[in-house]
Amino acid sequence: MRFAIGDATVDVIVDDDDFGLPLAEFLPGYDRGLIEAHRTTLEPVFIDLARGVAKHAIQSFVVRTGGRTLLIDACIGEHKDIPEIPAWHRRRGSGFLDRLRACGVDPAGIDVVFCTHLHVDHVGWNTRRDNGRWQPTFPNARYLFGRRELADWMTQHDAGRAPPIHARALEQSVIPIVEAGRVDLVDDGHQLGPGLRLVPLPGHTSGQMGLMVDYAQHRAIFCGDAVHNPVQIFQPDLSTSSCTDPQLARETRTNILAEAADSGRLVIPAHFRGPRCAHIRRDGGGYAPVFDARHG
Repeated sequence: MRFAIGDATVDVIVDDDDFGLPLAEFLPGYDRGLIEAHRTTLEPVFIDLARGVAKHAIQSFVVRTGGRTLLIDACIGEHKDIPEIPAWHRRRGSGFLDRLRACGVDPAGIDVVFCTHLHVDHVGWNTRRDNGRWQPTFPNARYLFGRRELADWMTQHDAGRAPPIHARALEQSVIPIVEAGRVDLVDDGHQLGPGLRLVPLPGHTSGQMGLMVDYAQHRAIFCGDAVHNPVQIFQPDLSTSSCTDPQLARETRTNILAEAADSGRLVIPAHFRGPRCAHIRRDGGGYAPVFDARHG
């Protein structure tokens, strides 16, 4: 599954392509009438309205540009303790690294791993179990964590306030990378290369960041969980139950959609199934996604 942003090649490496969440619980306050009006766009790829399920992918994006290879978000991993989600708990044989190699990238060939934020489904493949220890899966990569994101999570962890699912993710998939000396803490404006800039996207977590791509003729944004599901494009004020600050998440999402609609920027959320990304057009007083079949 591959698409291009200018001269950059993007491969989608899927770790779980059908992760369903209860619509009413995950997107509280969703407008059923709005979903009904756009049902042909949303169903069956993104929602199952009859069952009340919002459907998502857990995936990484491998970006090759300027002679470097970036991996954006590190998904679920294997052998990780995630009892809250049985399908992910201590799983084996996922084939994720095989799919990575099939697109021509060996784990040792990754130059940069950028985690948009440090939730369990974005950090898992940071590490793998080796001789009883969690070791970097991508041994030659620098791992980029938002400075504020890591500080906030470590404060919660050290005070015993981090939810168990995320505390374990820190212990198994984040702290070992810090201890291995492979982390670069990054802030707003950090440049990954020509036309590649990190930007703050707070709300889902306090320190979430995205990758803004600005080439001469092509623009894109890898926006993490600022947009989870296309339902939120039709209803931008709809934040998820997992957002730390729902109001700030709404503001961040609305800013992304407005700028993308005006500039033609391709929006690449972490969890879209099907085409994986969308352009945004204004639709009356709101927005609508424009999917390109070539991205499916």
